[in-house]
Amino acid sequence: MDAIIQYDKSEFHETSSGIKISKKSIIKGTEQINVSGRCIFFNDVILRGDLAKVSIGKYLVVHEKVTLKPSYTYGYTKESPTKKIIKFLPLMISDYVEIESSSIIQATKIGTCTSIGKNCYISHRCIIGENSIILDDSILPPDTVVPANSVYGGRPAVYIAETPESTSIIQKQKLINFYKNFVPKS
Repeated sequence: MDAIIQYDKSEFHETSSGIKISKKSIIKGTEQINVSGRCIFFNDVILRGDLAKVSIGKYLVVHEKVTLKPSYTYGYTKESPTKKIIKFLPLMISDYVEIESSSIIQATKIGTCTSIGKNCYISHRCIIGENSIILDDSILPPDTVVPANSVYGGRPAVYIAETPESTSIIQKQKLINFYKNFVPKS
C-alpha cells in the first residue's frame, strides 16, 4: 500500500477534471494550456503558456520548483528575410509523466510513462521518447533526442541503459496510486 499524502485544501485549486494546482504556482497564458486531467502541480511550479501552446496528458505529477517553458528556435520574418526572430514551439507532455523537484523543462516533447529526476535541465527542442528515465542532476543539451525505453544521466546526459519492459506498467500504476493517495486533510 502506498502512503497517503495529505494536503491543505485551502492551498490548492481543484478543477472539475481533477487537476490540482498549488496556489503558490504561477500559470501564465491559460488560454493556450490544455490539460487532460488528473494532474498535480505542487508549490512554486511555473508553467508558461503565454509563449506557445502547452498540451499535457493525464496523470502528470510536477513537483516543487519546476519550470515548464516552451522551447524556441530562430527564424526570419517575411518582411525582412535577414532579420532573425525567436519563434516559440509548442510543448507536449504525454500521459503518466513525473517531473521531480527543481527541474527546468524546455523540451518539445516528453513521451508517455517518462520520469525526469530532481535538478534536471532539459534544454531547448529536446525530444524524450516514451518509457524513458532521466536521472537526477542530468543536463540534456539542446536538440537531444532520447530514444524510447532509455535511461539517460550525467552532465551532459548520455545513454546509460535500456529501461525494463515493465517500465510503462510500473509508471502508470505509480502515478495513478500517487494521484489517488493525494487527498485533502479531513
